Amino acid sequence: MVEEWGLPAPLVLLAGDGHCWIGLDYRTCGRDGEPSVTWFETDPDTELLLADDFCSFVESLTASSTYDA
Repeated sequence: MVEEWGLPAPLVLLAGDGHCWIGLDYRTCGRDGEPSVTWFETDPDTELLLADDFCSFVESLTASSTYDA
């Protein structure tokens, strides 16, 4: 999927639909490091750092019930 959608490597995709993806980004840390969690959009070719590492990402998740529907 990384090659098919023109995403950077090395990257482990966690979720996405083809145009938008969330992935573990190993470009900076290398194979044995702690990857950042990054949002990728393929159409405007943009990236957004969500967290410096997976643990920080999980700890910052919030239940959807805390937001008005």
